[in-house]
Amino acid sequence: MYSLKPGRGPSFIGGVSALGAAAFGIFWTIMAVQMGVGSIFPLFGVIFVIMGIVMAIYNFSNASRKNRNSVLDITSAREEPDPLNQIFGTTSSTSTKTEDRLRDLSELRTKGLITETEYAEQRRRILADI
Repeated sequence: MYSLKPGRGPSFIGGVSALGAAAFGIFWTIMAVQMGVGSIFPLFGVIFVIMGIVMAIYNFSNASRKNRNSVLDITSAREEPDPLNQIFGTTSSTSTKTEDRLRDLSELRTKGLITETEYAEQRRRILADI
C-alpha cells in the first residue's frame, strides 16, 4: 500500500489559514455579543474558534513532524478489495486475479529479482489458491 501525504508547505499554509479562521471566530463572537443578537450567533463564533484551533494544531503538527498523516492510501485489489465493486457485483474474477499474480511473478523472474526455485514455489502457491 502506498500513501499520499500533504507537503509540509500546504500543511503549514493550512495551519495559518486555520489560525485566521479562529481569529475570525473571535471577532464574530465579540461583535455578536456587543450587538446583543441572542445566544446563537456568539455560539457560532465559539464553534468557529474551536474548529480553527483544532485544524491549526493538526496542520502545524503535520507540517513539522517526521511521520506525517496520509491523506489517501493507494492499494491494489490484492491488498484491499474495493467495497463499491463488492456492492455492485463488479469484482474481477478469480481467474483474472490469478493471471495478474502469475504475470507479476513472471516479471520478477524475468528481471532476476527471484530465483527459479522461488518462482516455482510461489507459482505453486498461487495455483493452490484457485
